[in-house]
Amino acid sequence: MPVATASKSTAATKPARKTRTRKAKPAAVKTVTVAKVNTPKTAPKAVKSQIRTLKTVKRPSASKLISPSRYWSDIKTRWAIHNYEITMLVSDFSKGVSFVTPYHTQLVNQVKQWTV
Repeated sequence: MPVATASKSTAATKPARKTRTRKAKPAAVKTVTVAKVNTPKTAPKAVKSQIRTLKTVKRPSASKLISPSRYWSDIKTRWAIHNYEITMLVSDFSKGVSFVTPYHTQLVNQVKQWTV
């Protein structure tokens, strides 16, 4: 099997490989010992946290509640509004479709002419 050898001219043109420089190591930290002073030992102070109390809750008065008949009429009104909005949405979609239809047919006819 033939082995390719590099010629001397290509080996001479390559620069020598550089090694990567490293950051200098930080200086060693010197520890200083402090002489202990004889002091009487005291118990650590207890930290008192404030306890939050809940506010008293009052039951709402029944006079602010709506009657079942008013509640039912409110539901009917909201449903009527919903039906109106959906009807308007469908109407807008149908207007959009009727606006785009001639352009669609024109495009289909143009593509058919290309393929025939």
